This record gives sequence, structure tokens and C-alpha cells, in this order.
Amino acid sequence: MMPSTRRDDRPDADVIIVGAGITGLVLAGLLQQSNFRIALVEARPETDRDKPDEIDPRALAITPASAQVLKRIGAWPQLAQDRVGHFRHMQVWDENGQGEIQFDAAVLGRQTLGYIIESTRLREALLKALTGCEDIRWYQPGQVQGLDAATQRAVVKLGDGRRISASLVVAADGRNSHIRSLAGLAYSEHDYEQQALACIVRTEQPHADTARQRFLRGGTLAFLPLADPHCCGIVWSTRPEEVQALMQLDEAGFREAVARAFEYRLGSLTGSEKRVCYPLAYGAAEAYIADRLALIGDAAHVVHPLAGQGANLGILDAAALSEVLATAAGRQRDPGERPVLRRYERWRKGDNRLMMHVMTGFKELFTRQDFPLPLLRNLGLDITDRLPPLKHYLMEHAMGIRGDIPRAARIPV
Repeated sequence: MMPSTRRDDRPDADVIIVGAGITGLVLAGLLQQSNFRIALVEARPETDRDKPDEIDPRALAITPASAQVLKRIGAWPQLAQDRVGHFRHMQVWDENGQGEIQFDAAVLGRQTLGYIIESTRLREALLKALTGCEDIRWYQPGQVQGLDAATQRAVVKLGDGRRISASLVVAADGRNSHIRSLAGLAYSEHDYEQQALACIVRTEQPHADTARQRFLRGGTLAFLPLADPHCCGIVWSTRPEEVQALMQLDEAGFREAVARAFEYRLGSLTGSEKRVCYPLAYGAAEAYIADRLALIGDAAHVVHPLAGQGANLGILDAAALSEVLATAAGRQRDPGERPVLRRYERWRKGDNRLMMHVMTGFKELFTRQDFPLPLLRNLGLDITDRLPPLKHYLMEHAMGIRGDIPRAARIPV
């Protein structure tokens, strides 16, 4: 039971979550387990939900830590396991040299380094897990028009005149967050001068549960193994003009261009699905909190897809915030108070910024061709490959099993 107001003057909810993407849904699932009353505001109408039978060209890399959170809220069993890819191995190499590094889950005594899941499949699983939750009230479609943060509560105003009050508002409404703008929180963005092309392809040779990434002159090309041994989700990050040229190729030309750029490591491509592209940028909110407000996921940070960590950072944000709020409620504290929210900001902001800077550094390191950078990065790949302790450390961080991990994301030993 939340302690924020008198019983005859209770707010409409304990927490308002604006945005029902993956991060917002994960937070709702975690909070309802701690008996929070949740108002979930989603701009898209219910009839506009992603269709589960369609193949989504965006394949997400999900860490074991994120998978643990999904299991905790009952979303993992809702996933069709024949659509969940496992990668037990990983290979990374550079176009300009012979440097290569390989990772293997077995050396850590683990069965997998992570999972590959189509974005729409994951969102549908989350929606199914939350269906029937009495503590979640949907406002869909709900267009937010205003935000007021009073001393005792926050009020969100919707375009149709409805007003929702709560102890806390959480912005989970993406990189162009309207809630962040209404709160006046500064946001810095840096254009990477790259776009990413995403597509699902069929390969001549089986992927052998191996995630592969090749650093190219203009960017990176990743093959992410899906459940079908001959299907991979690809993400090709490169110069905008190159992406647009790839988007305009016919299917045969596109398949040949991708296979050639990938050195035919999986042979020729025998098929390809719908292609989508999107711009890449670094984005960071100056603060993660304001009066009775917290930012999570892309509303707080946007990272280069180089290591596939975007969705995982958002899921860890949700897990950390839910833990902070549940702890505060257990101590009869108002979850919207600044001291409570500062704990969440301190916990996640540093880790997220570090990951963002590392990804930006890798992007610059592997796309620049000035001598002697190609020589040094190939040497670095080879040296890292021959240092098991360093490889183990990198693998554990990438899997989300090292560091200050929220309880909901901790993997049982």
C-alpha cells in the first residue's frame, strides 16, 4: 500500500508510465509485482499494435540478465521459443587486416552469451504477460498535452481532457520524449553521420549459433543468429548514402552486396525479407530525474547499436527504478521524492554514460582509416583474443552478469 496521500484523497495511480514500448512494459510488469497501481499511457491506438505474425526486420540482442527480467515478469514463457535465437559463440574481425577475436559461452560455464529476438515478438510477449493485471490501467490512445509536478503529486493532462494524478511520472516515450521536453530537461544529441539498415536474411550455410560482426571502412555489419539455423537478423551501420543505395537495390543485388561485404562467411544469401533503415545518433539527457519525474530507456539515452546494448540498457533502467521505488515504498517513503529518485539516477546514469562513450569510441576507432589505426586495432583484437581473463571480463559485462546488477536481473548461480 502506497503511503503518499490520505485515503480519501488518493491519486489516480501510484506511477504513471508514458510509453508502452519494451522499456515501459517491463517497468509496468515489475512494479505491479510490488503492488503499485500503474497508469500506462500509450499514444498508439490499441488496434495499431504490431501484428505478431509479421516478421520484424529489427532483431534485438537480449542479454541473459535481460532475459532474467523477462522471466521474472512472466514474458519469457509467452515468447514462441521457435522464434528465439541463441548465440553461444561470437566472432569479430576487421576488414583491414587479419585481426580477429572469438568468444565462447562454454569457457564461462554458460549455455549462451545471449538471445536474438524480433522486436515485435518481444513486445507481444510483454503485452500478453500484462494482460489482465488489475493494477495496470491503460490510457490508449493517450496523447500527453501537459505535465504539472506539484508538491504532493504529479498530474498528466491528456489531449481529450482527461487528467491523471500520481506520485511519480516515468518517461518511457523514446528518444524524442515529449515528457522530457515538457519537464524542460536538457538533452544533447550527436549525429554519428551513419544510418543502420536492418533486415532478416537466409544464408546458404548454417549460422551455428554464432553472432558475427565485421568492421568495415564505413561502419559495421552484424549477423545475429535467429532460431532457424539458416536465418539471421542483420544490422549494417554505414554512411547514409551507402544505406540508401542498399535500400534501392533489387533483392538479388542486395543479397550479393551483403554476402560480399561479409566475405561469404555463411556462403551466399538465399533470401531476404523487408528492409528498414534509421539514422544513428548519440543522445543523452543531462539529468535522469526532475520533480516527480524519472526518465528510462531511450528517453534518457541513445547508444550506437555496435554492441546491441540499447534494449538491454533500457531493461536494466526499468529493473533498477522498480527496485528503488519498491524499497522506498517498503520504508513508507514517497516514491516521487527527489532523494528516492536520485538513488536511481546515481545507479544508472554512470553505467549508461560509460557504455555510450565506449560505443562511440569503438565506432570512431573502427571506422577511421588513418595510419597506424588499422594496424593497431588488428593487433588489439589479436592480443585480446589471447588473454582469457580479459575476454572473460568483456563477456561477463556484455552478458549483464558483472557490475551493480538489479535484483530482478541477477541470474541464479
